[in-house]
Amino acid sequence: MFRRHVRSWACCLSIGLMVGSTWVMAGEEEKLGLAQTEQTVEVTIKDFKFVTKQGTLRLGLPTVIKVRNEDAERHDFSSVMFEGLPAQIEKDGVIVYGRGLGGVFLDSNRDAVVRFDMSRPGRHEFRCSIHPTMSGELLILSTEAV
Repeated sequence: MFRRHVRSWACCLSIGLMVGSTWVMAGEEEKLGLAQTEQTVEVTIKDFKFVTKQGTLRLGLPTVIKVRNEDAERHDFSSVMFEGLPAQIEKDGVIVYGRGLGGVFLDSNRDAVVRFDMSRPGRHEFRCSIHPTMSGELLILSTEAV
C-alpha cells in the first residue's frame, strides 16, 4: 500500500512538473513572439555608400531602421516609403512623430532610429539628398506563410 501511494505521488509530481514546464515554456514563447514581431534593418553609411543588413521584411509588422553615419561628412537618410505613414524618428534624444516624415540628417558618427509599420510591398529606395549619387533600397515582399 505504501508503494501505491508513492507511485501516486510520483505520478502527480511528474504531471505537475510537465504542466508547470509547459506553462513556463509557453510564457517564454510568448515573450519571444513579442520580440520577433518587430523587424529590424541596419543601415550603415560608410565611404559614401549605404550598407544594409536586413532579414526578410514582412508587411504589417512594426519596422525599425537603425541608421549610423560612419563617414566624416554629413548625410541624409530619406525615403518616400514613409510618406503618409505614421512614423517616429529618434535622434540625439529627441523623438519626432508624424505622418509624412521624409527622413533624417546625420552628422558624422551619429545615429538615428526610424520606426513605422511596413505596409507597402515593393522596392523602396532611400537616398542622401546632400549626395545624389548615394542610394539604397529595401525590398518588401508580399507573401503568405505556408
